[in-house]
Amino acid sequence: MRNIFEGFADSFDYILEGLQYRAPALVGQAAADVMGAPAAGLDILDAGCGTGLCAEHVKPFARRLVGVDLSLEMLKRAGVRKLYDELILGELTAFVGAVPAAWDLIVSADTLVYFGDLAAAMAAAHRGLRPRGHVVFTLERVSDDEAPQGYRINPHGRYSHTEAYVHRVLAGAGLEPRQIAHVHLRLELKKPVDGLLVVAARPS
Repeated sequence: MRNIFEGFADSFDYILEGLQYRAPALVGQAAADVMGAPAAGLDILDAGCGTGLCAEHVKPFARRLVGVDLSLEMLKRAGVRKLYDELILGELTAFVGAVPAAWDLIVSADTLVYFGDLAAAMAAAHRGLRPRGHVVFTLERVSDDEAPQGYRINPHGRYSHTEAYVHRVLAGAGLEPRQIAHVHLRLELKKPVDGLLVVAARPS
């Protein structure tokens, strides 16, 4: 995965613009809905930050904004935006759960589509969030009939998940769903890609 994105970094933003890529804006709006006024008082983690497309949406709410990604080249592009307080090269699940109760908000736009089983990632989010903290992320959506186990890998290499699976994995991690909305994430072969916009909270 790191090798794929290392070679993709230079053209990443340009290609996604042509695909009408909406995931960062969707995540940003959903995060704003649960954060209230942008008072620059929260510790926020952008998990799988890529070139930093989420940063502009959440920076006004952040006392500290940290991005983590597998790809050094992606992190270099994110650094050019000068919106992050820190950028970390690392695997997001390990980093998210490394320090208990470190974050008020964790955002992840179009990153968990590279995970099949989300149990470890959601458990890490629960560990890393403060009480009443939120995690906001997108997934590609598939029906229960098409993926009875809850997720499937697609020919393009990304996973799709069912809404029922998301409910199960959140419950298993001790996270409370606040919103699971059907959205269009981008175009693929000129057709909208169905997705899920998920907002969940760690209970107080």
